[in-house]
Amino acid sequence: MHILEQIVEKERTVCIIDDDKIQHFIHERCLQQHGLSRPMMSFFDGADALSFLHQHAEDLSVLPDIIFLDLNMPKLSGLQFLEQYAGLKDRLKKHIRIYILSSCINKQEMDLVTSNSAVSGFYSKPLRPHELHTILAE
Repeated sequence: MHILEQIVEKERTVCIIDDDKIQHFIHERCLQQHGLSRPMMSFFDGADALSFLHQHAEDLSVLPDIIFLDLNMPKLSGLQFLEQYAGLKDRLKKHIRIYILSSCINKQEMDLVTSNSAVSGFYSKPLRPHELHTILAE
């Protein structure tokens, strides 16, 4: 079986948390081009995403497998999301991999992100096809 077929066969649920509608479109399109047929979850701020995760903490069929998280959002930043997620992740019945997607990041933010055990990786926006392929192959 071809590696891409194996990746798609795993059927992951993806969640995008970003305040920019254009970024949602770009990343959703990239995911669809890689054969992900499951509906994607989209949140335009971290507060709504956390609320969703709290409400569905025990529902494996609804929880995402992967979260793509923007750092710079107005209502609740990505770093604030990660702080609050730390108190929630033990209640979640599914391990969720979180990848940071950001167009700009300073050294202090990078240190905070890379030292956070909930973060599986960091990528610059927009996510490129080969990067997505790497993430989905994990």
